[in-house]
Amino acid sequence: MQQELTPTGNRVRVHLESLGCAKNLIDSERILARLATAGAIVGAPPEEAEVIIINTCGFIEPAKKESIDAILAAARYKHEGQCRRLIVMGCLAQRYEDELRRGFPEVDGVFGLGQEEAIVSSCGLASTRDCGRFLLTPPHTAFLRISEGCDNRCTYCTIPLIRGPYRSRPEAEILSEAESLVDGGVRELVVIAQDTTVYGTDVPGGMRIHDLLVRLAEIKNLRWLRLLYTHPAHFPPELIDAYAEIDKLCAYVDLPLQHLDDDILHRMGRNVSQRQSIDLIERLRARVPEIALRTTFIVGFPGETDAQYETLLEHVKRLRFDHVGAFPYSREEDTAAGRMPDQVSERVKEERVRDLMLAQQEIVFQRNSSLVGAMMEVVIDEATEEDDLWIARSSAQAPDVDTVTYVRGHGLAPGRFLRVKITDVDGYDLVAEPASNGG
Repeated sequence: MQQELTPTGNRVRVHLESLGCAKNLIDSERILARLATAGAIVGAPPEEAEVIIINTCGFIEPAKKESIDAILAAARYKHEGQCRRLIVMGCLAQRYEDELRRGFPEVDGVFGLGQEEAIVSSCGLASTRDCGRFLLTPPHTAFLRISEGCDNRCTYCTIPLIRGPYRSRPEAEILSEAESLVDGGVRELVVIAQDTTVYGTDVPGGMRIHDLLVRLAEIKNLRWLRLLYTHPAHFPPELIDAYAEIDKLCAYVDLPLQHLDDDILHRMGRNVSQRQSIDLIERLRARVPEIALRTTFIVGFPGETDAQYETLLEHVKRLRFDHVGAFPYSREEDTAAGRMPDQVSERVKEERVRDLMLAQQEIVFQRNSSLVGAMMEVVIDEATEEDDLWIARSSAQAPDVDTVTYVRGHGLAPGRFLRVKITDVDGYDLVAEPASNGG
C-alpha cells in the first residue's frame, strides 16, 4: 500500500538515480524538471528523500543486475530513511513491468517510457507540462537526442523491443531545444540517438543528419558540437564532408563497429562488411587527417572461432583507434542471437576482452607519449580534490566514455575553454598546463 507523502504545504524531497546510457540520462533530466516545476525539491540525498526514483537500464544482463541492485539498495531507505514512495521507471520497467510489480513489494510504482505525467502524479504532485530539463551533466555540456527507437534489428540487441521503431524528432523541435540549452549556458552539445546517421530518413523530405548539424552549428555561443552513435552501414558521404567543413563539429567520430569478421557481422545483422567499414575509416582519415575515432566491439558472439577473434584483434592493432570499448557478448532473451547455437563460454569471452584491451592499451600509451609537447584546446569539466588540478577534455575526448586531460593551473573554472600544452601522461589520461588565457 502506498504511504501518504508530506502534508500539504511542505515540498516533497526527491532523489533520482539514473542508470544506463545518455538517452536514459535525458529522460531523467526531463522528469526532474517536471518534478521541480511541480514544487518538489530534487537532488535530495537518498537517506533524506521521501520519494526515491530509479531510472533503470535493461539493455544487457549486467545492466539489468545493476538496476535490480539499485532497487534493492533504495528499498532499505523505507526502513532506515525518510522514503515513503519508491518508484521504478525506464527501460527495465518498460520491458518487465509485471515481473517488477510481483517481485518487489517495496516498489510503489512501475512506469515505462513516456510516462512522465503519471510519475509526477505518483509523487503526489499536480501534473505539469513538458518544461525542459534539469541538467545532470556539467552545466556547459548537454546531450541532445534527435530521435527515438531503432530499426536496425541487430540480432543481439533488445533496444527495438524496448524503445520501439525509429522516430526522428522534428527538426524545429530539436533546434528549439538546442537554442534553449545554449541560452542557459551550454557550450558543448552532444548529439545522440540509437543511430544518428539515419536521422530524417523515416520522414518524407526530412532533413538529413549533415544538414541538421549545419543548422545546429549556426547557434550563437555554441562552441563545440559532437556527434555520437553513428552506424558504419548508414554513414553518408555528406557527413564526411560535414566533419571537414563545420568548424564547430568536433573532429571525433563515434563508430560502433562491433566486429570486423564478415561472417560474424552477417550473423550480427550489421548490414556492413569488413571492407566497407575499413573503407569508411580510410575515407574519414583522408578527408580529416586529425580525426579521432572511437569504436566498440562485442567479443564472444555465438560461434566466434579463435580465427575470427584473431581477425578482429589484428585489425584493431592495424587500424589504431583512439578509443576502444570491448564487451563480452551478453545472451539476451527474445533476441535472434540468444537462440543461436555454439554459445561461447564466459571464460573465453573474458579472456578475449582482456587480450583485446591489452592490445588497445599499448596503442593508447604510444599515442599519448607522442602527444607530449603538443598544443590543444580543452574545456574544463570539474575540479579535483587536489588544489589547482582540474579535469578537462579535448575535442577528441567525449564526456563520460573517454579518457580525460588533467590540467594544472590557477584561477580556472568549469566551462572554461583554453589552450593547453601536454606536459605528461598518466596511464590512459593526459596531463597539461595552460598555454593561454583561453575563453
